[in-house]
Amino acid sequence: MKDEKKKITDDMINQVIYKLTIISYIKQGEKLYCDDQSNIFIDNSYIPSLSRYMSNQSRIIAIKNIKDVIDDVIYITDFVYRNELSVKKNEKEKNDRQIKSFFKESNEKILKNFYIKMTCVLDGLNNLKLTYLNDNTIKTSIDLLIGRIQTRINKLESILIIAV
Repeated sequence: MKDEKKKITDDMINQVIYKLTIISYIKQGEKLYCDDQSNIFIDNSYIPSLSRYMSNQSRIIAIKNIKDVIDDVIYITDFVYRNELSVKKNEKEKNDRQIKSFFKESNEKILKNFYIKMTCVLDGLNNLKLTYLNDNTIKTSIDLLIGRIQTRINKLESILIIAV
């Protein structure tokens, strides 16, 4: 995500949650495939390296797409948290919002959902790192992504009450 402001919608949140879920499913030895719409898939084709080559896919593109998802996670969670803080400060807005969004997910629930998905993503990224064990550039990129996710998880842990 660039510096432009994006309108955060339920659809956008669901799309990012979906991508986090796909990343969390990566097993050691599996590789990612990304389409033109930045959708992320685990490459289960008959000859994965050939299919990725034919569609001009590379590990660098896959890592860039994962980075974009993490950028979106940080953008959304920052926005939702700031939104929740402003609602808590303004009692009238809080009452209006409860009436208008009776069936909408609460900010706290959205943040908890991201928290859970991000903890699962760590497993997928660690498996991807093992897949690229001999590529120090990709391993380092994945380590940086893991660090960003872990930092966000820690921040969410500090503000949420997680009931398991």
